[in-house]
Amino acid sequence: MSRVEVREETIRNIINDDSFVQVMQDIIQLHTDMILNSDIDEKETREIAYIKTKVVHEILSHLKSIADGDKIKKAKWKI
Repeated sequence: MSRVEVREETIRNIINDDSFVQVMQDIIQLHTDMILNSDIDEKETREIAYIKTKVVHEILSHLKSIADGDKIKKAKWKI
């Protein structure tokens, strides 16, 4: 098993872990609630909360792409 395969498997285990998934959902919900419950004059607070949720989504997408590396490699050869 190569280092890349180990990394993909490790990342796959992490993103499929129920605790990790719940924590990520909690973070997203926390910042979404900040947006929804902000006062009209708290534009900067909403922008920061939005950026934070966006970052969490980008991190999760990046981890998913690493975990799916073997699927991507197999699909590449089919084209």
